[in-house]
Amino acid sequence: MRKIILGLLLSICSVFHAEAQAPDWVTQRPTSSDAYIGIGVASLSETDYMKKATQNALLDIVSQIAVKLENNSFLHRVDVDGKTREMLEDKIHSSMVAWLEGQELKGSYQSEQKYYVYYALDKKVYARKAEERRQQAIRTGMDYLQKGRGEESAMNLSQAAQLYGKGLEAVEPWAFMDLTTNAGGSSVNVPIELYNAYVNVFSGMAITTNVMMVEGEAFKAIAEPIAGCLSKNGVVVPNVKLKASFASGNGTVSPAIQTDYTGTAEFYVTNITSKEEVQELRITIDDSFMNSLPEAYRQLLQNQTWPSAKVTISLKSAPITAYLYVNEDNELEGIERQISSLLTNNYFTLSEDPDAATCFVDLSTKLEMGEVVTGGTYDLNTCYCSLVLKIYNNKTQQMLLNYSVNQVKVLVPVNKSATASLSMCIREVIKRVNRELPAQIKKLKIN
Repeated sequence: MRKIILGLLLSICSVFHAEAQAPDWVTQRPTSSDAYIGIGVASLSETDYMKKATQNALLDIVSQIAVKLENNSFLHRVDVDGKTREMLEDKIHSSMVAWLEGQELKGSYQSEQKYYVYYALDKKVYARKAEERRQQAIRTGMDYLQKGRGEESAMNLSQAAQLYGKGLEAVEPWAFMDLTTNAGGSSVNVPIELYNAYVNVFSGMAITTNVMMVEGEAFKAIAEPIAGCLSKNGVVVPNVKLKASFASGNGTVSPAIQTDYTGTAEFYVTNITSKEEVQELRITIDDSFMNSLPEAYRQLLQNQTWPSAKVTISLKSAPITAYLYVNEDNELEGIERQISSLLTNNYFTLSEDPDAATCFVDLSTKLEMGEVVTGGTYDLNTCYCSLVLKIYNNKTQQMLLNYSVNQVKVLVPVNKSATASLSMCIREVIKRVNRELPAQIKKLKIN
């Protein structure tokens, strides 16, 4: 009995040992002249490792097929930059996995850490299925190409770009094959024609404007519209959005708008918010339409230099008005005349209407009598003079400047009249104000 049990155990162990042995295809890749072989591996720690291994095996098959570029294929004939070519090859590989048909699972194996699968695709089966797909790709691509050319002839360029892009997307899994067909007695390589039409749909374009220069005023609108006209090889282009923006300076412009049947779009500058004397408005194509294109092909158009036109905006030197308010307790009576003269010489045009003025200027002064100083010839009165001048933005009530002169000491002979004494005090205060205030006024930023 013990011998029987021992024999059974040995038999079971030998079975387990046989099952644990990796098949030859795991350690040595099989070859076949009649089939494409795909070996896929995935770590057991990966989520859906069986699915991942199968995906890798199919990609292995695809890489063998797609690397054999046919002489008349898109990738063999079109000179695309390295990044674009890499993108197209990646898309071919990922797309073909979804299109593969007829592959057979030949085996699977699981080690302690990895899962392996072995697939084979009969080359004759693939060739038959691929020819069906090739013909379908040619038909679909030609349909998009012809529709796109129709839209381009009608100057509906955004729609043409969408159709060419969708055509490229439809033929991309088979772009390594010769997708040439006969149309109207001419040989047409469908993906090459789609690619060239797509990247050149906006070539030969120009934007012209109705004006080269306009005059404007800071913080005001420009009354007349600025128009941009879009053309392609001398023919006007309708139904393409143009946009306008400040290339230098700053302001608010009406939003992007489609060109009309004359290829024209009009823009209004509704506010100029910069005080730069010379500013520029730039008109160009609004590329928001590219959101409707296949994402992978947007970069091909983004690499292009879009047409643009610039309009110079020259600012008028509009005067800034100010209303001078003199407080009732102004003790240096008459000083407002000198202050008014200083303001008009250094920035402002004085207004008599406090509501219409850009700025509100508040002036107050103070005169204090001090001690009597005994002199050799005559005694002197000591006067202490102060002045406060505040400038406000009349629209926002924001204080722009708070300037003050505090207790300027003026010695006045005691025998001078009150009028003469006041004149001497005003003269000394104005000397100080003239040295300091103009420079501060010129630094003001009034919006």
